[in-house]
Amino acid sequence: MRARLGKQVKDFLHTANTFLPVLEEVDLKPLDDEVIDTPAEESVEPEDLVDSILDDDVYYEEEEDETEAPSILPEETVLPLPSNITSVNPIPSLEPLRSIERELRKGQANDALEGLRIGLANKSLLLLTDVNQSTSTKQSTRAWASVRNSQSHILFHANGYQRARQALKRVGMPEDLIVYQKLEDKDLVVVKDITMAKRFGQGSDSLAWFWRIGPSEEALTGEWMEECKQN
Repeated sequence: MRARLGKQVKDFLHTANTFLPVLEEVDLKPLDDEVIDTPAEESVEPEDLVDSILDDDVYYEEEEDETEAPSILPEETVLPLPSNITSVNPIPSLEPLRSIERELRKGQANDALEGLRIGLANKSLLLLTDVNQSTSTKQSTRAWASVRNSQSHILFHANGYQRARQALKRVGMPEDLIVYQKLEDKDLVVVKDITMAKRFGQGSDSLAWFWRIGPSEEALTGEWMEECKQN
């Protein structure tokens, strides 16, 4: 995977040299990382967390013995995207590229939010059906494995959204950050209208902000969305 990524990064840098001015290392600044995680009360941990961590340590140790790691890993390379270019001297030729990246990042944010909604609805439905209706240890184990997989997809899309929003802070307009709000850990909760449809205080609950923006109703399909609509 690193070899493939390294080739893609090399090809990108080669192509970028044809339409970007010469940049120094000080002109590039990576986006700040905003770590987000599932709230502790809703997190589903892997069954053999300790064992898998130990296995990973052994695996990476063996890999390091067999191959020499590059000085800069491809995933740590700062690409010369307009959002990463923070040169002190203004570069007029970057303005059209900033506008293009702005639109691409908005699309990235929209896709990530759609994936986040799908993941949360799916996790909610799995808890209501597969987990609650399990009648054997085998079924329960399989159901919780599906929940953990769904949780991983939620975090994947949440972190993708965070990166898109960080880029929009640099290449976007002020109104973009009004639409694409900050994502908090507390937003990554299951849809209680699915898992606890008749709970006390339901009328005063409200969904996170990202449930009110996104694709049209016609674009929302799937069993879990039908369940959302019925509840």
